[in-house]
Amino acid sequence: MFLCSLCLSLPGLRFPALQQGLEENRELIDGITGFEDSVRKFICHVVGITYQNIDRRLLAEMLGDQTDVQIRSWLSKYGWTENEDGQIFVYSQEENVKPKNIVEKIDFESVSSIMATSQ
Repeated sequence: MFLCSLCLSLPGLRFPALQQGLEENRELIDGITGFEDSVRKFICHVVGITYQNIDRRLLAEMLGDQTDVQIRSWLSKYGWTENEDGQIFVYSQEENVKPKNIVEKIDFESVSSIMATSQ
């Protein structure tokens, strides 16, 4: 049942429910080295492509109520910065926007025949 819940929580971005499931099934994952960090890496990846800014408390909750030192470690790893209001600057999504020139390939002759038949 835990694996089904895990499979639904990750793609569904239900990170608090995921963290609760991890805590309730600790005996299943204790023997898997790096499992929780891999889950946190996935969460950070999703945050990185989704948010420009995120509240520190929300990020901490998503990552499983990490300590301040652990949160700072994740911030450093991903190059995120925190301001004095507790907001974490993740990434400027404008940097991902790629303008595209749209070139129309309709000549006047093809349009004029359509307009002549519509009158």
